[in-house]
This record gives sequence, C-alpha cells and structure tokens, in this order.
Amino acid sequence: MNTSRSRLLNTFTLVFLTLALLVAVWYLVIFIAPNTLNPFPPSQLAEQPTAAPSPTPTETPTPSHTPRSTNTATDTPTSSPTLLPTPVVTRTLTGSETPTPTATEGPPPTATNTRSPFNYVARVEYQRSNYGLNWAGIAGLIFGLDNKHQTNILVHAWGDPPLGPQGQDLPSGIAIQYGVSGFEFTLGDKPLSGEWSLQLLADDGSALSDVIRVEMSSDPRANLAFIIFEQNH
Repeated sequence: MNTSRSRLLNTFTLVFLTLALLVAVWYLVIFIAPNTLNPFPPSQLAEQPTAAPSPTPTETPTPSHTPRSTNTATDTPTSSPTLLPTPVVTRTLTGSETPTPTATEGPPPTATNTRSPFNYVARVEYQRSNYGLNWAGIAGLIFGLDNKHQTNILVHAWGDPPLGPQGQDLPSGIAIQYGVSGFEFTLGDKPLSGEWSLQLLADDGSALSDVIRVEMSSDPRANLAFIIFEQNH
C-alpha cells in the first residue's frame, strides 16, 4: 500500500512539474511574440480610450505699463503760486503838509412842530360809493382836537356843475350815514369827470382850512371823494 501511495504522489509531482514547465514556456512565448498566445494582445489594450490630459491653464500676462490718462488737468501737477506780502507804504506828514480836517457830526436837529396856517387840515380818499354805480358826489367828516366829531361847521363847495362857481354851503352833521359829523354833496346820478373845491368856513366867513381840490374821472370805482378834516390847533 505504501508503494501505491508513493507512486501516486510521484505522478502528481510529475504532472505539476510538467504544468509549471508549460506555463513557463507560455510566458516565454508571450514575452517573445506578444500577439501569438496572449489572450489580451497589446493592440486591444491600445484601443481602450484613455483619459485626455486636462489642459493646463495658462496665465494671461498683464501689461506692466499702465497707460496715462490724457486729462492734463489731473495728470499734470500744477504748482500754486506763492503769494508775496503786499508792501505797506507808510507816509509821514512833514511840517509843510496840512492834514485834511475831518468833519465832526453835530447833534441831530431838534424836530419842531410847524403849525399850519389854518385850524384844520384834510386828506382826500377816493372810493366806491355805498349808493352803487348810479351816483357821484363828495362827502366827509370833521374831527376836533379831542378826535371827536364836530357838527355845525360850515362846508363850502364849488366848481364844475352842478355846484357852479357860486357853490353850495352845508353844515357838518347832516349826513349821519357817514358819521356824526358827516356832510355830503351830490354831483350826479352817474360817475362824472370834473374838478371841485371845498373849504371850511367860520361863522364870520373866515377860512378854517385851506382849499381842498377834488378831481374825478368817471371811474365807477372812485365815484365818491371822501374828505376827512382834522383840527390841529
């Protein structure tokens, strides 16, 4: 039995040695002629796609010279002029020169109240009458030194028609629609053009005021000449 087992082991050893020899011969043939017995010839390996190498980024060269702007106002430095001190001329007066005298302002003049030659002064205001457009006339008021109404002062008016050169006399206080000392002269039933005069008279006929001139020009917005007399002394 031992003989049979030894014979079997020798047979296996011979088979393995033969196989090893065949493999060695195969690798030798493949090494000498790669396309003869190689199941993966190099031509098939060459046909397999290979990954293309990634392109290496190249840096764009930047210009080392920066172009200058054509704006000469900012590129060209301007130098500020140096201000020289202004020379001061000093003049010395000699004995032969006479200095100009400077006028000295005196005290302000004292205001004086100048009395008018008449007891009453007046102002005229042209306005639209309360009667409307179908009227024209002269009216007014008289005030004393105490700023109170004065009645029974004679008002003399004359001039163009309808008053005429002889005129008309009315006492103050008969036209109370204007005030306690009111007076009124009706000239017409529509705006008129013309010139008239008024004056205050004392009981003896002497003048208490200057002659007040009234001029109208058919303006419906100024068909009333309103006169205010004020006593000043």
